[in-house]
Amino acid sequence: MRNSWQRRLAPVVTGALISLSLAVMTATPSQAATTAHPFPTHVTYQVGIMPSASQSSRDAAVEKQYDSWKSNYLVHGCASNEYYVSTKGDADATNNGPVSEGQGYGMNIVPLMAGYDANAQSEFNGLWQLVKDHEDQYGMMQWQLDGKSCKYYSGGTPDGATDGDLDIGYGLILADKQWGGYSTDAKTWLADFYAHNVAPDGHLKCEDDGPNTDTRPSDHMLDHLRAFAAYDTAHDWNKVVTRTEAVINEFTASYSPTGGLLSDFVVGAGTTSPQPAPANYQENQPDNIVGYNSIRVPWHLGTDALVNGSSTAATSYNTARKESACLKGESGGDPQKVYPHTNLNCTPYSTSDQAEEAGDSVGPAAMAAGDQAWTDAIWNQLGTNPFGDGYFGETIKTLVYLVMAGDYWSPSSGGTSSNDFALSAGPSNGSVAAGGSVSSTVSTTVTSGSAQSVALSASGVPSGASVSFGPASVTAGGSATVTISTSASTPAGSYPITITGSAASGSHTTTYTLTVTGSGGGGCTSAQLLGDPGFENGTNAAPWVQTSGVGSAPVNNDTADEPAHSGSWTAWLNGAGKPDTDTVAQTVTLPANCTAAGLSYWLHIDTTENTSTAASDTFKVQVLNSNGTVLATLAGYSNLNHNSGYTQHTASLAAYAGQTVTLKFTGAETDAHGGTTDFVLDDTALNVSP
Repeated sequence: MRNSWQRRLAPVVTGALISLSLAVMTATPSQAATTAHPFPTHVTYQVGIMPSASQSSRDAAVEKQYDSWKSNYLVHGCASNEYYVSTKGDADATNNGPVSEGQGYGMNIVPLMAGYDANAQSEFNGLWQLVKDHEDQYGMMQWQLDGKSCKYYSGGTPDGATDGDLDIGYGLILADKQWGGYSTDAKTWLADFYAHNVAPDGHLKCEDDGPNTDTRPSDHMLDHLRAFAAYDTAHDWNKVVTRTEAVINEFTASYSPTGGLLSDFVVGAGTTSPQPAPANYQENQPDNIVGYNSIRVPWHLGTDALVNGSSTAATSYNTARKESACLKGESGGDPQKVYPHTNLNCTPYSTSDQAEEAGDSVGPAAMAAGDQAWTDAIWNQLGTNPFGDGYFGETIKTLVYLVMAGDYWSPSSGGTSSNDFALSAGPSNGSVAAGGSVSSTVSTTVTSGSAQSVALSASGVPSGASVSFGPASVTAGGSATVTISTSASTPAGSYPITITGSAASGSHTTTYTLTVTGSGGGGCTSAQLLGDPGFENGTNAAPWVQTSGVGSAPVNNDTADEPAHSGSWTAWLNGAGKPDTDTVAQTVTLPANCTAAGLSYWLHIDTTENTSTAASDTFKVQVLNSNGTVLATLAGYSNLNHNSGYTQHTASLAAYAGQTVTLKFTGAETDAHGGTTDFVLDDTALNVSP
């Protein structure tokens, strides 16, 4: 259970907590309007992956969560024409009242669930009415209200909070695109927000009556700002986008270059050197680290990347990918161990405090990063509430669910709603002696819209081989068997075969790696035997098998930090700044009748270890038998072998002709001398010849 760390702009005034019963309005919506984007509105995002769960199960999970959220937190009050989002369970307002943050969340959730919830427009109108009835001097929502009287009770002159006001503006645009009729309200709100919440240089202030010198990274909702720019051309929202991205890049370059983390509050936001705020800057907690505010940053930046793509949203995409890897490493791949208070170097500030929203919020970033296992782990946590969180965690969960389910549509640009499908092969690789055959299952899933007919075909088949499908076409959601038959004349080697599924909506591909182990004629055919020698299959990695001691997959395309020798992907072992063992390995059969078998690979080593004598971080190249026993260590390197670029290395495997062996690269890091070492592997090859 979360402890008493505070996470709001002002100290919380503790009052009596009184349970409110929920009176759900069942009347017909006051404005009869067509729902333009009824839930579920399946979206194809611009980048990234989806959870492995089927689309139908993802939709059902969102509906279940929405029903729970609505029954617990959507309150019909204080006036008969008002609704508010209760802060029940978090003591953020007296009598479980609303805060503008939650009101904004509700004004995003409800329009996205229209079509499933027949009363969505009435509920949205009630949420908006409460905002209008409680505006501060600048036209923004008073940030904290009592749950019985709905009167402002926080200290000083009523003021607004930027995060809630951003979401309220975005919610009005969603409502206008969903039902129509909210354009005037939306543009008036955005004009007031721009006048009072945007600093002269374009960065977002923390509150409408606050200084122009600070910002709160959890307010950096770049997908919202891009929607504002498309919707409200009377104001220079692109200036706000550009400056917000600059603050993110300038801050992370100095304080979290590997993890991409941002502290709860940032000072010096109007300069080119933004800095972490001092502890207790705005709240009674260490505001110079990730806390209950900035745990939301991976959610916001990941969502922007998914919706707007890696080019338009390059800052969000690159930062979210770093954050995903950082927090996966911190937690060892367990979302429950993403701690709400985290240092900017990706280590826990405290492990005594846990909250579901800390791990949940990483979901969109993991999707953008293309990390399937991490995405699935977070998706599975969404179905639970391991720490008994209240309003804050359960409301964030509802919005993250919408994004991860593929039901988060943009009111301006980004994902498109249409029929679409995904394609996969399992297993994704196989080995066969020349003259034999091997089979796999090609599976299709509906990722958006309705099921459609998918025709299957293959390319990249080696000479003397053929491919057949049974059946040759399937309805999306179904599967087929693919059989690859070789002949005695099929050359030995490794062949990436591209399997294509074609439908009315377009085509998708998956790769099956075929290894042919002999020529069938008693001689030796020269061939390169390793599958995906340059790791260009990406996160799929097959036929490579990869492991990591810190949960960060070695095969990656972070070429901005560690350039590839060629192509876009490498196997980057270690370098996480903590003790770790990483491996990449591939099993291969060496033809018995080939006398030459030469392994080659390119290796780049860099290090910050503070020693010129101790080999504290090591890299080994080994050959193992089918039982996992090491047959030989072909080469060894350490932090002492660091170099400025790639060096090619070679070794002979001729002694293992006729055997099936595993080629294994192992990096082991101790950080014993105050630094870290990166071992970056690329462009491997195993060439056999007579």
